Amino acid sequence: MIEAIATVVACNQGKVKVEYTRASACGHCQHESSCSISAVNEAESKIQIIEIDSTLDLVNGQQVRIGIPEKSLVKGALLAYIVPLVCILAGAISGHMMGNGQDLPSILGALLGGILGFTIIKWRSRSKGVSEYKPVILGIAIPIVTQM
Repeated sequence: MIEAIATVVACNQGKVKVEYTRASACGHCQHESSCSISAVNEAESKIQIIEIDSTLDLVNGQQVRIGIPEKSLVKGALLAYIVPLVCILAGAISGHMMGNGQDLPSILGALLGGILGFTIIKWRSRSKGVSEYKPVILGIAIPIVTQM
């Protein structure tokens, strides 16, 4: 389970909006000052707000532990990267074979293969639902103490 600490910012019926700071591996090496990836990473907003289903009784400002299963993260990454790549390669090879070695059919085949790959991902995520890839609240990190 990949975990993070988040702060509750809104509570609605069965849903909770939490805010967390996205961690990055960038900025931890000696090349930070000359690295363009580090500059892009700094320009992006690191604070994320997500909505999570929850039956817990939470209040605004409370900190919770959120997590996503590692299996889901790896599966999602493979789906997002491998399926389009395989479809692009299959399309390029098919276009090359049908076009007698010419470049234009290979390019068009790769383009159609890419479109097919992303369509497969879109279809699969809709048919399976995205609940497999949603984070869940694992527990309360810092309970709110009420004064008596």
